[in-house]
Amino acid sequence: MALYVKDFLSPEKTDSQAIADCLEYYIKTPSASVIVFDSKDWYIDNAILIPPDTTIIIDDCMIKQNNEVFDNVFRGNNLIVNPENPFGTPLDVLPTRNIKIIGKNDAKIVGCDINRRSYHSFLKEEQDMVGDFWGWRTHQISLSKCTCFEISGIEFFQTRGWTMSFDFCCDGYIHDLKIVSNVKNGDGVNFRAGCHHCKVDNITGYTSDDTVACTALFKRNRNYPDNKYLYPNEPAKSIFDGDNLRELDIHDISISRVFTGGEHHGVICLASGGLQVYNIDIRDVIEDCFGKREAAVKIYTGYGEGYRENDLHDITVTNVVSSISGSAVMCNAKVNNVILKNIQNKSGVNYNLTYTEGIVIYN
Repeated sequence: MALYVKDFLSPEKTDSQAIADCLEYYIKTPSASVIVFDSKDWYIDNAILIPPDTTIIIDDCMIKQNNEVFDNVFRGNNLIVNPENPFGTPLDVLPTRNIKIIGKNDAKIVGCDINRRSYHSFLKEEQDMVGDFWGWRTHQISLSKCTCFEISGIEFFQTRGWTMSFDFCCDGYIHDLKIVSNVKNGDGVNFRAGCHHCKVDNITGYTSDDTVACTALFKRNRNYPDNKYLYPNEPAKSIFDGDNLRELDIHDISISRVFTGGEHHGVICLASGGLQVYNIDIRDVIEDCFGKREAAVKIYTGYGEGYRENDLHDITVTNVVSSISGSAVMCNAKVNNVILKNIQNKSGVNYNLTYTEGIVIYN
């Protein structure tokens, strides 16, 4: 059974009030499994909180954040916000499942025209609240501890940080998206700690940071603000207090058909703090848009200490065609079983490898 948000509109309601009423009715209706946005463009004042076992359809319309909104566009309703610190570490993140956000017929998600500004206590300046210094509320889509999810068929514009971020998520399928970002830390698809068994396919556009990232970083007992970082970027990881770091590894990720330009990198695999990134298949990374990048694909450590030799392992990179990067493939870490096949750079070098042991190249 599908519910249509338009059926909850009335002259005295804002779009966000209508959405909230629709969600309230949806939760009370066991037979409902789909929520449809259509018929008009939707202008929101706060995040749309998705219950488990829910499909969101965005059909021939735009969902846009109103000016100075500092929130996600979508996130799961499983994140328990601390009312005394609503942008910071949550009180809890409960498991959720079966969430789909599906766009049809030129569906769009668009950020604010005017971003909220605030004083940055470490940098001692007022600035737009965008980028990773300002934490998880800057992500257009934020899912944590979600099993089985899909995001597809959407064009993203005016992002305020990472377009979408996942931590402790698995069995995901992200495909057929266009992402255009021109903001600090304008990543596209960002897999963070604890993500595994996910697939990314057919991403186009221009990203002002990495288009697809597998970023496994860890710092125990991290408290916020932490220097430049006022709030955490990974809600579930920020409350992780276990001893088994293998729960935070990123593994079994397939990334294919990344047709983007922009800055920094097309695809990255990054590990530090004792976490591992492995069983990653990267193929068909084609730079067919303008920009200037360090590398089309980068496998590396940094942004923290504690990298151990071979924490990055079992990674295959196939069919990279670079035209805007200094290096088609770059690696600064000691790795194991990294295979590079059919790598071509039209404007620079094919490879920039600090260590060659553990890397096999097939031309």
